[in-house]
Amino acid sequence: MKKICIVTAARSEYGVLHWVIDEVNNDNELDLQLIVTGAHLSSEQGFTYKFIEQDGYTISAKVDMHLTSDDKANLVRSMGKCSEGFADVFEDLKPDLVVVLGDRYELLPIVSAALVMRIPIAHISGGDVTEGAIDDEVRNAVSMMSTLHFPGVVDSAKNLYRMLGTNNNVFAVGEPGLDSFLRYDLWDKETTAKELNLDVHKKWCLVTLHPETKIPLEENIKMVQSLYVSMLQTNDIQFVITKANTDAGGAAINEFWSEVASKNPSVQLYASLGQIRYLSFMKHADMVIGNSSSGIIEAPFMGTPVVNIGDRQKGRHICKNVICCGRSQEEITKAIFKADNAERIIDTYWGDGHSSERIVAEIKKYLLS
Repeated sequence: MKKICIVTAARSEYGVLHWVIDEVNNDNELDLQLIVTGAHLSSEQGFTYKFIEQDGYTISAKVDMHLTSDDKANLVRSMGKCSEGFADVFEDLKPDLVVVLGDRYELLPIVSAALVMRIPIAHISGGDVTEGAIDDEVRNAVSMMSTLHFPGVVDSAKNLYRMLGTNNNVFAVGEPGLDSFLRYDLWDKETTAKELNLDVHKKWCLVTLHPETKIPLEENIKMVQSLYVSMLQTNDIQFVITKANTDAGGAAINEFWSEVASKNPSVQLYASLGQIRYLSFMKHADMVIGNSSSGIIEAPFMGTPVVNIGDRQKGRHICKNVICCGRSQEEITKAIFKADNAERIIDTYWGDGHSSERIVAEIKKYLLS
């Protein structure tokens, strides 16, 4: 059996990788090696590795990189610990292929270790463009070190061709995060309301705001403050906020939200909702606000109106249900009002919900042929 090592470092990444993990785990010709690291092992992020264990998957190894998001220098120090940890894990597990996803900075030490140790790398969601963060540089570096490429859409595959100079082993398969909408038995609105203690007769809004890593911390704080002022100007909307990720500035944003949630009963704050709660809430929410990729990729599949703030996702394809705005309070308020009065528009640009099976089929062709 071929040993497939899948690495996950954050709650959002695991949500996208979930059904790739499941396909490998249930294949009688493949042996799943699951490694968790990064934010999964952070108390600040809610120890989200527990969700993986609750889903019934065996974690082969945990690499604690002592992750902190209080400043950039400490992030770099964490990356050094990550590199050392993965050298040991790869040496012990001896995988035939390493699977990674996206553009998180933790990927740099992970794929560098695999490259030097001559372990082939399969990269999911390469070729995208996000100009408002350092993600582009990370994503492209990972693509250059990878052997198999699974971009979500044809436009991303074309970007990879321009970068790599070849179409070999490049497969536009759709975004695997959409598979969850077809494979999970998502809750109805009444069950979702009960699970999250929400009033089913009021409007619901999902908020996820991450730092923009190319602007100063002060501007990120001003952005989240402006968003909250805009939220206060709405009527009878219940807000469920999921915490910012571990990019530099994320801790400061989360401190702001913690203070807000302690004073405002219409606001709930979670380190992580878990996949079924998160997707069920997104399905029934009246709008999504923030700058998470889930608003750009997953929300259009359900048609939920989205307010996308700032430049973090700049460069991505914008679906018909997404309203983009700047970081100022005036722009955010105007966009929220527009989204509050918008119709649901389903857009399947990013895929059809069958990506994971395509990814694993191509991995098997590569390893077994």
